[in-house]
Amino acid sequence: MKPFLIKVSFFLLLVTAAMLFVFFIADGKSDAYYLRFTTPQQHSLIIGTSRAAQGLQPEVFDSIVYAHNEHHFFNYAFTITDSPFGEAYYESIQHKLAEGVRDGIFIVTVDPWSLSSNTTDPNDSVNFHENKGFMGKTKYVNLNPNIPYLVQSYGEPYVNIIRKWKSSTDLLLHKDGWLQVDVPMDSPSVAKRLQNKINDYRMNFLPNFHFSTVRFNYFQKTLSYLQQHGKVYLVRLPIHPEISKIEDELMPDFEEKVNAVAATLHIPYLDFRTMDNHYQYVDGNHLYQSSGKEVSETIAGWIKMHP
Repeated sequence: MKPFLIKVSFFLLLVTAAMLFVFFIADGKSDAYYLRFTTPQQHSLIIGTSRAAQGLQPEVFDSIVYAHNEHHFFNYAFTITDSPFGEAYYESIQHKLAEGVRDGIFIVTVDPWSLSSNTTDPNDSVNFHENKGFMGKTKYVNLNPNIPYLVQSYGEPYVNIIRKWKSSTDLLLHKDGWLQVDVPMDSPSVAKRLQNKINDYRMNFLPNFHFSTVRFNYFQKTLSYLQQHGKVYLVRLPIHPEISKIEDELMPDFEEKVNAVAATLHIPYLDFRTMDNHYQYVDGNHLYQSSGKEVSETIAGWIKMHP
């Protein structure tokens, strides 16, 4: 019996050591979110969904807004599924913001999807998707390695951590939270991705998403909370005009609602909608890297003009 127990204990020890090894080498190629939960609490945040995650580059903001300053921006934006405005994202933002910050700069991006829900009742906050995903589960957002996240929320086989995402080499999450996406940008590839995205939004998203008063209230609550810790800047990022049309169908009074909130809270608001045709997109929904840099520079310059 004793030799058997020794063998079992040795086996368990090897498995534990192997798992710890995997956890310690997890990095920006492990998935599109992990590194955001391994970095320290932050001073200035970029908030939003995947449009901001891929489009807004903290390095650009640092060079313009925080030139020769010890502070830095951190991209804490995720996806339309995981970080629409709501209780889960609100609490995660609170955990990520460093204690005692009073002079932070917060870029909050907003669009109709982040104020809507695909639950049967758009105000059924108990069944919001993000509550059951990593946003709702991950209570510790500053651990390295973040074993609770990797155990509870890592959505890929652990072997992918060792393989460094060989099946998805087009994604790299930087330590400042920016998600770099490298895909073919030839005209046929871009056109195909654009059409797929338009079809997806029109056929799958538009019929199922509806404006949520609960999300809209958390949108305002998030802005008010961040105002206690610094200056807030509200941005609607550019998208392809065809997707913009779909958003108008989803929420025709979006601009009226957002402008009213910005005026009430005295928050500067920058709307890129009139410049949709000026930029290059990966799929019509997300800015390509060079255009993301250009948009980041524009926003940074605008922030400098509205101190």
